[in-house]
Amino acid sequence: MLVMFKKEKKSIDDVEQQKCLNCAHEFKGFYCPNCGQSISEFNRPFGFVFYDFLGNFLAFDSRFIHTFRDLLFKPGFLTIEFFKGRRARYAPPFRLYIFVSFILFLLLQILSGRGLNIAFSHSDNGIRADSIEAIAELGIRLETPDSQADLQTNDSTSVKGQSIDYGALLKAKNLRESLRNLARQLGKLAEETEDPEEKQELINFANMLRAPDQLISKTLKYLSYAFFILLPVFALLLKLFYLRRKVYYIRHLVFSVHIHSFMFVILSLVVAFILLVPGKTGFISLWLLLAVPVYIYLALKTFYQQGYLKTLMKFLLVGFIYNTVLIFAFVYVFINALGML
Repeated sequence: MLVMFKKEKKSIDDVEQQKCLNCAHEFKGFYCPNCGQSISEFNRPFGFVFYDFLGNFLAFDSRFIHTFRDLLFKPGFLTIEFFKGRRARYAPPFRLYIFVSFILFLLLQILSGRGLNIAFSHSDNGIRADSIEAIAELGIRLETPDSQADLQTNDSTSVKGQSIDYGALLKAKNLRESLRNLARQLGKLAEETEDPEEKQELINFANMLRAPDQLISKTLKYLSYAFFILLPVFALLLKLFYLRRKVYYIRHLVFSVHIHSFMFVILSLVVAFILLVPGKTGFISLWLLLAVPVYIYLALKTFYQQGYLKTLMKFLLVGFIYNTVLIFAFVYVFINALGML
């Protein structure tokens, strides 16, 4: 694969004198010595631009191999190398993060799409009944042809006195048609509801039922943003727990980027295995996921050079705080995605 993206290295003597398009400085080389802009041309077919991007990342100088080999099998090593000034042989930390983040969320999008298609094409009434009864969370009574099942709850979104034709939902040929039917009925209930909060929640729920794929897409989109924001949050936690080290915040931030890049690579492998061999990857996925906390502990030990017990205590405390923040981020992302439908 690397041979495919091999880039010929030109001598600087073979490059013609040219004027920088950004600052008009005349120079001879591949980057402007005045402003640093590359001489690469992007106003050309997308295939060439994409090829050039892969060529830069998977360059023949083995940056691709060195970066992922050391990222996966040498916890904390990449960050140490970065601050020792040995950077040319590796992909830059943030470029690495963006690349693996793109791969992960692309795979998650494919996996969620496949799962929805399987669920929507299912015609089993029992499965549809279980799915439809989720509207009990809204406090709505489900009315069947034979009886009424009062699923009234104490939730503040209860729509008293209203009902849903449960039998009509089960007559649909598959789950997708049932959910669309349910969304239409909820839309009518929203029109009859006077309370603004109840009306908005019914509208949001109906929109989710009409387009659950859009909800997943928005959730993944906001989740990618959330993780990017969490990079400096994780670094801040490290700064606080290693305050006595009196080192600049940037060291913790680069370490955070490498840790998240490793997690994204592992998650990408898990999702890829699920896509390639569905239903038969539980054992492999379990071991891959268990490798994450072990890796983070070893990375902390290697990079910060503290004792095993002290590192373990900080690992547990940082992990607890970060995971708590992560859970709140997940909830916020889902609610925000639902509200944007």
